[in-house]
Amino acid sequence: MTDMQTATITDDEKARILQERLKMGFNMVPFTQAMGLTIKEMSADKITAEFAMQPQLIGNVFKQVLHGGVIATALDTVGGAMAMSGAYVALKGTPKEDRATRINRLATIDMRIDYLKAGRGTLFTATASLLRVGKQICVTRMELHNEKHELIAAGTATYMY
Repeated sequence: MTDMQTATITDDEKARILQERLKMGFNMVPFTQAMGLTIKEMSADKITAEFAMQPQLIGNVFKQVLHGGVIATALDTVGGAMAMSGAYVALKGTPKEDRATRINRLATIDMRIDYLKAGRGTLFTATASLLRVGKQICVTRMELHNEKHELIAAGTATYMY
């Protein structure tokens, strides 16, 4: 794309392109593929991803429920994607190379998960929203529900960028 073509792209179009790239990158990560976790919906203020129950995700074979690490991973993953989107917007106006460097170093620095119910179900939905975007950190709120809309776990996470 030339500079003239780039200059005609609206902020809404840029946001849509960013969201599509982030969604594609998220869905290509080998670990998320192994879990079956894929982004279904994405907007500037919310990300929704889903995954189905699979035998390799079971943590308690007697109760047939999700492993707590799978729950934490799903929440951290959607929270990180939401933080990445928020950080990108916060870095608007910074040189492209600096923005890319900062986005690429995004990392979880703190996360709290409350396990509210046993991870029973056939389809799980993980959502994330932004609570705060600062100059160096993002804070997100995440939830995991089953297909019956029961809240399995909730959490908050802080990401450095």
